[in-house]
Parts: sequence; structure tokens; C-alpha cells
Amino acid sequence: MCKPSAANPDRQVLPTNVKPTHYDLTLQPNLNTFVFYGQVKVNLDVNEDSKTIVLNTRDVKIHSATVSSVALKTESTQTATDITYDEKKDLATLTFNEAIPANTKAVLNMSFQGELNDQMAGFYRSTYKDAEGNTKYLATTQFESTDARRAFPCWDEPSLKATFDVTLVVPSELTALSNMDVIADKPYQDTGKLTGKTEGKTEGKTEGKTEGKTEGKTEGKTEGKTESASVSLKEVKYATTPLMSTYLLAFVVGPFEYIEAFTSGEYNGRPIRSRVYALPGSVEQGRHALNVCIAALEYFAKVFGEPYPLPKLDMVAIPDFEAGAMENWGLVTYRTVALLFDEKSSSIVFKKSTAYTVCHELAHQWFGNLVTMEWWDHLWLNEGFATYAGWLAVAEIFPEWDVWTSFVNEDMPRALNLDALRSSHPIEVCVNDPAEIHQIFDAISYYKGASVIRMLSSWLGVDTFLAGVRRYLRRHRLSNASTDDLWVALSEEANVDVSQFMTLWTKRVGYPVLTVEQNKGEDKIKVTQSRYLSTGDLSQDEDETVWWVPLNVLVAGKTESYTLTEKSQTFDAPSDGLFKINAGQTAVYRTNYPIDNIRALGDEIKKGPKGLLSDTTDRVGLIADAGNLSVSGEQTTAAFLELAQAFVNEENYFVWSQLSTHLGKILGVWSGQPKEIRDSLKSFRRSLFAPIAHKLGWQVSENDDYLTSILRVLAITNAGRSNDEATVEEAKKRFWEFVGGNSEAIHPNLRGPVFNIVLGAAEDEQEEHKMWEEVLKIYRDESLPSDQRLVALNCLGGIKSETLIKRYLEMSLDEKEIRGQDSFYVYSSLSANPDARDLFWEFFTEHFSRLHDKFSKSLSLFGAAVKCAVGGFVSLDRIKEAEAFFADKDTKEYARSLEQALEGARVNTHWVNRDHALVADWLRDNAHKFA
Repeated sequence: MCKPSAANPDRQVLPTNVKPTHYDLTLQPNLNTFVFYGQVKVNLDVNEDSKTIVLNTRDVKIHSATVSSVALKTESTQTATDITYDEKKDLATLTFNEAIPANTKAVLNMSFQGELNDQMAGFYRSTYKDAEGNTKYLATTQFESTDARRAFPCWDEPSLKATFDVTLVVPSELTALSNMDVIADKPYQDTGKLTGKTEGKTEGKTEGKTEGKTEGKTEGKTEGKTESASVSLKEVKYATTPLMSTYLLAFVVGPFEYIEAFTSGEYNGRPIRSRVYALPGSVEQGRHALNVCIAALEYFAKVFGEPYPLPKLDMVAIPDFEAGAMENWGLVTYRTVALLFDEKSSSIVFKKSTAYTVCHELAHQWFGNLVTMEWWDHLWLNEGFATYAGWLAVAEIFPEWDVWTSFVNEDMPRALNLDALRSSHPIEVCVNDPAEIHQIFDAISYYKGASVIRMLSSWLGVDTFLAGVRRYLRRHRLSNASTDDLWVALSEEANVDVSQFMTLWTKRVGYPVLTVEQNKGEDKIKVTQSRYLSTGDLSQDEDETVWWVPLNVLVAGKTESYTLTEKSQTFDAPSDGLFKINAGQTAVYRTNYPIDNIRALGDEIKKGPKGLLSDTTDRVGLIADAGNLSVSGEQTTAAFLELAQAFVNEENYFVWSQLSTHLGKILGVWSGQPKEIRDSLKSFRRSLFAPIAHKLGWQVSENDDYLTSILRVLAITNAGRSNDEATVEEAKKRFWEFVGGNSEAIHPNLRGPVFNIVLGAAEDEQEEHKMWEEVLKIYRDESLPSDQRLVALNCLGGIKSETLIKRYLEMSLDEKEIRGQDSFYVYSSLSANPDARDLFWEFFTEHFSRLHDKFSKSLSLFGAAVKCAVGGFVSLDRIKEAEAFFADKDTKEYARSLEQALEGARVNTHWVNRDHALVADWLRDNAHKFA
């Protein structure tokens, strides 16, 4: 169990002798030399007599430091006599001759410099091409979780909130943005104050003569002269921020254009100015995101009961960006593909992802920014809630998208699949070392957190739940809070002890599988809970948690609201077996029914809307449970294939999507089985999807609704990848027309499916090479929307040619060819390709040091690469080889990713070894139905 901050001596936190209350920060980035200079004045509350001040820095050199205190008797200001660094712990210690007295206020003034790095962390540079094709640079920030210290010396912990005054000195022609609105914009005369010409001598005294002279005299003068002589500068000053954590501060400098809109002001009390900023020529693609933004800002003000507290909300598309987006207060930054959507040229699947990402980040403006987690143990409070609230807003703005079924189909499985591993972790994780934080930005914090919140809100009632959230936000506004604080507010609102049962869900790893037993003819069921592991080998000491589990038993005409609170209990149920546990799939568990009950539910599926499972989420949930229980061995893969046949007349996208996921997984894990088995599995998949593909056809109509449009994409993909002749033939025909110049030949929604189908169905290596080069041209075409280019990049991995696979891998190392953030598309594509896995592993081991260095400051990307390299294995020999390779490596920074990948590979290996004969028999016995 995690201890609270005050009771946890292992947590690496700063001394509490002083506390910052306000920062006055000035920065001057140079986009030619990639150096930035800065000055920061920090107002401090002095809690103890202090001769030393310890704060966070990383890759920042402090040139000078002085402290002023009204309580000093001899002089008001003194200079630091020594500045030392602990690089392992990201600390700088400033030493002064005279103690600063306790219970006084002081001002610490520091000048410093740092590097605009290319690692997508801290204050960094991002590349783009201008109209002439020249490489240019912009400056931006990514501070979460602990990288504000890369931009300026600070107290870089979430609970040490302060206000900020920010001033940026930048070239006059560029746009400079920060969290708040601009209050002054004037020409800047370079006096050398920031660029080191006057600060070098002091640093010589504190840091060593040689270093001080070099930085102060040579580099400082060069930077100052170069920039001021050749570039007209301006000084942009921003309004003071509210109290906020350092990780939410942000600044962006570049040649941006913007579009603007205002919210209605109905719930915020005033219209909120909202803008989308993007590089020249692409800003109109931000219109969809802007429309979502102005709707979501009013919606959240309504449901959270608090107006948005800042004067404006800017959203910026950044070319190089590690995550999907970052919720900096008032200045949200995004990967280009996560913010920009071209109504004419983008695939419709990106419309929903853009809307969701915007809503997720705007939910953070309240849940995370207005009220912030006390420490990183409570990261899920930020991410789990923003995931839930993000979908809540999308459901309000786009009700036709049926987003809660989408959540059950996509987000819940991400959480449950990871949490079914021994190497998973609780929602609340003890974080002592800041180096560990990036490893918990995963499916547990985001999607299990959101799933548990959805379960709780469903049980309490959404209105009661949101009333409790409003109470929590009011109570902790502009402060910090823990998970227990949320439970207290919800308990007060609902008049039940929420923490009593929710603590099990947040502080214990895993979730239960409910095993249902029913004797024939009896109107009772016995329900027993145990921890679900996808390995299927649960030991007694791993099965100690007894979860509080809402059953919600669906029977004809109603839902019975039972709750399982013991290891095993008996409940009423129809004797004919026609019931489904977890109605609406609102709770977090798997259900293991007897085979007779599964067959009875299969018959209900065939009845369509008249059957018991008329709600789409219930059909999706039944497939998800059966598919995953076949992996762990509680059910068989043959039984899952039998259940899948019941959906032959299904019409809903989400049901087909869930079937596609599990059939695709079976084909991937069975990739090493004999060809006739693989072909039979493809025939089975073809028998399900080809009729829908043929029915919907290739012609996209403006009258098609959203779900029809994405069902067409799914059906054509599955039919084509299952070698349906008509689909493959049409895909090839349209492909050659498209690359020949007819852009109408393939609708943007269908370009990814077509590229995948034709590369997978190439008749020989020569045709494969020819097609691959054409898809590569599409990826390289910078006039296309970013989502279309990334679709092409991902499809390039679906090949058999050893030459092309090696070339694709080499491209991933070349930043001019593939941005570091986009290398994941390469690695995930090859991991899913059985013909490429061995070559990918060979490449990964050969270039391990280079890859580690490449992603050393973006370790979540390196962890993803590790998962891709290892996770696709379905051979115990390969797994042993991977274990041996990592045995002598320091894996601390990516240990979770590695453990999860190895365990996932073991799960798949045991699964196919256990079930391959049963599947072969089933395919042989049923071949006449789908051959």
C-alpha cells in the first residue's frame, strides 16, 4: 500500500525549508543555435533558517543566484557562494554565507541557460518544412511529468503550486504563446542581461573559472550579438496565472496561423475565446477541433459546476510530440494528427479520435489543473477521470456515435487485457522515484481508471456521481487532492461509504472472473469470484481479494441489481438459463458461463432486436468475455468460434469490431500453425465478413451515417485480408487507378484498408515492391493530411519481402525520413506481421544501444518499442532468447513494458499450444459451412 506523502520517507521530494509562491520567468530561445537563456525571480516563504536552497534542474546551467530578504540585518541581497548539482536526482543546491531567517519572505533571482533539445521533453525544438521545402524550427514545451526543470530551475512537484508571470523574448515575426493572455508586446533591445554577457563572471566564481569564462564571455556574447544583430526581437508578457503546478506551464514559439471562435458563455458566465494554432496552410483543418472545443468548454462548466477560470483556451498542433496531447492550462499542445482533421481528405475514423482527444484535454482543465493530484501515486485521478469525462462530453456533442458502446468495445478491453497479467499494477501505484512515473502512463491509469469510474457512476447514478464531483472540485479548487478526497466527497453526496468498496478496485491489482454454476431446471445460480489471469494458472495466494461486484443480471423485461460481496453467493435466475450478468457491460469483470448458457445466449443473438441481447453493449460484452476466457483456458477457442457463428446476421459495427479483434488475434497467434489451418481460419473469417463487404459496397454516400461508414471500412478490411477474391480484385483495381492520379478512386476512409489488402495479396515479390514504392510515395507526400500519411506509413509494414522489411526498419532510424514519435507505427506494424517478427527482433537487438539513445528522453516510446519487439513471439525458445538478451541490461526505465511483453508472449504461446488441436478439429468438422 502507498503511504501518504508525509509518511513516506522513500519518496524523493525536495526539502521543505522554503516554499515557492510565485515565479517571474523570462526566457529567450534562439532557434538558430538551439540555446535558450533565462532569468527567474522566485518569491519564497521561508519555513526554516536556511543557508542552502535545493531545487530541481536538469540540463540547465545556473549562471548566478542571489537571494533578497527583508529580514537580513547587514544587507538585503547576498550572492550564492556555491552552486552544485546532483545530476542523478536532478537537483541543484545553492549555498549562501548568511542564513535566511525562518518565517520570512525572500526573493531568489537566478540567471541560467539551457538547450532547446530534440528529445520532445522540457523546452524543445520541433522541425517543419517551409513553403520552399527548407527545414525550419519552432520551440515548444512538454513538462509532464518532471521536465519543467529542463526549462528553468524550479520546485518541480505537483503539490508545490505557485503563480507565474511569463515573458518571452522572440523574433518579432513569430507567434509566442503561453498559458495566459498577452498583456504587453513591445520591441526588445538586447542588453546582454539574458544572454550571459553580464552573468559570466558570477558563474566563474560559483562553478569554476574555466567553465564560467567560456560560457559567459564566448558563448554568451556570440548568442547575444548573433540574435540581436540579425533578428528583430520582441518582448511578449503574459498575465499572471492562477495557482498551478509547474508541469502545466507551457510556451510555444513559431510561425503559427490561427482560427478563432467563442463559446456561448451560457455556463461560463462569459464567452471564452478559443483558438486553434497550426503551421501555415493547415490551420483550417483545425475547424472540427475548434467546434468541439467551444461546445466542450460550456458542457464541462455545466457538469462540473465551475466556470473555466482562464481568459482563453489555445490549442496548438506540434509536428514533433511524444504523447497524443498535453493539457497545459490554457495552452493545450497536440500531435498534429490528434488535432487537425480535413473534412474532405481525412478518414472518418480520425474524426472521433480528434473529438475525444480534445474533450479529454479540456476535462483536465478542471480535473488535473484546477484540482491537481497530490503526488504521482494519484495519476489515475487525472487520467482515468479525464478519459471518462472526455467520453461523457463526446456523447453529449455527438450522440449518434454511441460512444459508450465504443468505450466497451475499445477502451475497457485495453484495461482488462493488461490487468489480466501478473505484471500489471494497481490503479494507485506507489511512485517514489520520478524516473518511474512515465511507466504508469498506461492502460491501467487511463482505461481501467475510467472503467472503474464508469462502474461507480452507473451504480450511484450519473447525476449523484457528478454532484459528488462538483463537491470535490469546489472543496479542492486551486489546490491538491488524493483519491481518498474524491471518495469522501462522493460518500457525502451519495450517503454511502464509497471508499469501503472502491479502495479494493484502486489499490489492488487485477479484477475478477465470475464463474456461474446452474443446475438444470433450477432457478438459482451460484456465482464465485476469483482473480482473472490470462495465464489461467492462478495460485491460492494470488486469490485473496474479494471484490465488491455489481452483478446487474439481465433477464426478460428487466435488470436485477444484485451485488456480490463474498467469495461465493447464490442468486435468483431463470431456470431456462436466459440471463446475462453485467447488463450494459458497466462493471469491470469477466463472466464465465456454463456451455449450455452460452448456447442459449447464442440462440438469443440470432433473434436480433427481439432477443434478450438487444442492447449492443451486451453482445459486445459476451464476445469479449468468451474470447478472453478462451485465451486463459476457462473456455475453449473452439467454443468461441462456435459462438461467433451465431452473429452471421449481425448488423452493428461494434459487434463486428469485437469479433474482428478476436479473430484477428487468433490468426496472429496461430501464425506458426500449418498453412491449411491458417487458410481455414481465414475462410471462416471470410464467411462472416465478405457478405457485409459485398452488401455495403465501395461507394461511399454522403447520406451514410457514422456507424455505417466505419462498418464498411471494417468489413472490406476483413474480407480483403481473408483473401475474398472480389474484394482483393476491386482493391487492386482501385489502387492502381489511385496511384495513377485518380484521387476519387479510393475514398479517404478506405485508403488504409486498400493499401493493406493489396500489399498482403501481392502475387510475387516484384508486384509487392512496386506497390510498396507507391505507398511510400504517399507517405512522403507532405501535401496530404497527416492522418493519411501515417496510414500509409503503418501499411508499409504489411509485407513479406525481407529486403523491404529491412529497408523499412532502417527508415525508422532516420529522423529525416520518419519522426521519432512516428517510429511506433513502424514497430507496431512489424510486430503484428508474422513474416517480419524475426527480422524485427534481429534489428532490435543489433541496434539496441542506438535505439535506447534515440529515445533516452522519451522513454515511453522506448518502452513501446520493447513491447513491439518482444510481444509478438509465440515460441518459448524466442521468449528465452529475449530473456537472455535483457538479462545483463539495466531495465529499470522500461521494466514494466518488458515484463508485460514477455508475459503476454508466454500467454499466447501457452494458448496456442493448448488449443491448436481443438481448433484444427473444429475447423475440419465445420469446414462445409464456410469453405
